[in-house]
Amino acid sequence: DVQLFCTARGYRSAVTSLRVVQMFGLLRAAIVTSRFSGLRLPSKLVTASTKSLPFIPTDWVFRFAPYICRDRVRFMLRFNQISFGTSLAWFYLFAHAPYTYDHYEGFYESPLYCYVKGGLERSGQLEENLRIKVHHFYPQTEEAEEE
Repeated sequence: DVQLFCTARGYRSAVTSLRVVQMFGLLRAAIVTSRFSGLRLPSKLVTASTKSLPFIPTDWVFRFAPYICRDRVRFMLRFNQISFGTSLAWFYLFAHAPYTYDHYEGFYESPLYCYVKGGLERSGQLEENLRIKVHHFYPQTEEAEEE
């Protein structure tokens, strides 16, 4: 068991000093290696999400809305409130639009879809595909199919 300080004499042993120096050398090598490691994001991209309100430049906030940013705590509070409100509005007003092609009967048929479907109809493959199409997830008995 190696102790960092010898309790009897009050100084470090030579073995412990050597190990500490080796550990500092290993730590230095790890730091140098991490500095030169491959990809890094641009600094503007890294700081963009931490220093601005959504879609509003921060200098505009300080110029046109001083009541939001009287001090750091108030700015943080308003930043959180505005970010939460805009994300909630985005979800409920845009991303969560009800009854917008959530079913198979009313989906948008693109020009490519209509072209391919027309080609299948002309060749007779569409009727064959509809004939062999499975309409039930679970296997049906013959009695249930007849009803």
